[in-house]
Amino acid sequence: MIFHQTRSAEIPRSSLPAGLQRTERLDPLTGLRGVAAYAVLTAHAIDTAFFYGRVPIFHSFAARLAYFGMSLFFVLSGFVIHYNYAESFAREGLPAAGYKFFVARFARLYPLYIISLCVSAPHVPVPNFADHPGVLAAFLTLSQSWFNVEMAMFPPDWSVSTEWFFYLAFIPLAALARRINRPVLALAIYCLAAMPAVFFLLRLFSEPLTALVQHWLFLNDKVSAGAWGWIIYFAPPIRLLEFIGGMLAAKAYLALRQRPLPSGALTAALILAPLWCVAVIFAGRLTHPPFQNILSNIIFAPALAPLMLCVCLSRGLLSQALSSRPLVFMGEISYSVYVWSFFVLTMLAASFQSTVFSPEAFFNSILKVTVDIGITTAFAYGSFLLIESPARRWLRMVLSRSEREGPIQKTSSRA
Repeated sequence: MIFHQTRSAEIPRSSLPAGLQRTERLDPLTGLRGVAAYAVLTAHAIDTAFFYGRVPIFHSFAARLAYFGMSLFFVLSGFVIHYNYAESFAREGLPAAGYKFFVARFARLYPLYIISLCVSAPHVPVPNFADHPGVLAAFLTLSQSWFNVEMAMFPPDWSVSTEWFFYLAFIPLAALARRINRPVLALAIYCLAAMPAVFFLLRLFSEPLTALVQHWLFLNDKVSAGAWGWIIYFAPPIRLLEFIGGMLAAKAYLALRQRPLPSGALTAALILAPLWCVAVIFAGRLTHPPFQNILSNIIFAPALAPLMLCVCLSRGLLSQALSSRPLVFMGEISYSVYVWSFFVLTMLAASFQSTVFSPEAFFNSILKVTVDIGITTAFAYGSFLLIESPARRWLRMVLSRSEREGPIQKTSSRA
């Protein structure tokens, strides 16, 4: 059998100290994070490199590849967050678990995020904060995508803002998820219903939704995305559906990881889910009207959620590939890859450019994509070592100090 159930070594739960994370490392998920980051990087590199006389010849393909990468990020986030934190909320209660959760996530996101804003300020289109002081507050509080002001400064940071929205939504969602007694059935219903539900809701309510956003969440074209573009791509509520898919996959994994599973079901999911993603990316006809409204949000999630479940339950070729050192490395530096890729692409925008298509220009474009990926990887690795990891450790230490000192002082007083 090519695919069979994983029996990962686990620390016995009874031997874990109180408050310690009770999950084993799932390397395939780290590898998938690398796939997501490099899908987005490759998509934008292709779009800027194969550009002749103001015509990006692979734009449609590059857009679909970028949509795939972003959807993979968001579904993966739901899986990882639920897998790592749902039990602590149930065990420790909201105040203690919530504090630990937000300290960990703030330390993970904010240092590199704020550096990206500082570095981009002089180089990205001039921020339009003068008439709208609330826009600056939105960027500082990671809420720019919530209010459709993500275009004002460094637009790629919209996804970090949306991720922060997921973290706030996770607390009530985790409470609801605890009530799900049949997580595999819930995941199956999600996979069958999510895409048609979004398709019909967007189709039926496009006009009132557009009018609502245009009235309340559109400042001007220098600050805000177009109303419909925000609804189908940037809006955290619609992207939350991808996060929920990941949560359901994680809950199903926690229920299934100690059970013997039929290899046929795993094999089918591990073949069909990637095939669906590849078909959407490469076969443009699948995304022609009237399906274009779900291309940038939910179209990949019903395949990605069960794929994550299966790669964690399997020791097959795909799981082994995702757990390989190169892909795990790519996953570890993925946040820096995502952030710094836009700076690298901007720096190299004028290199290897041609106004007309020719074999030489095509070769130069291939070379440019390769250079873009290589330089971004070098920047990202340096950023991971010098900024991300040290800042994350320092912030977690500082923000958790009072919590650690409390029990120490209490123990001393008893002594």
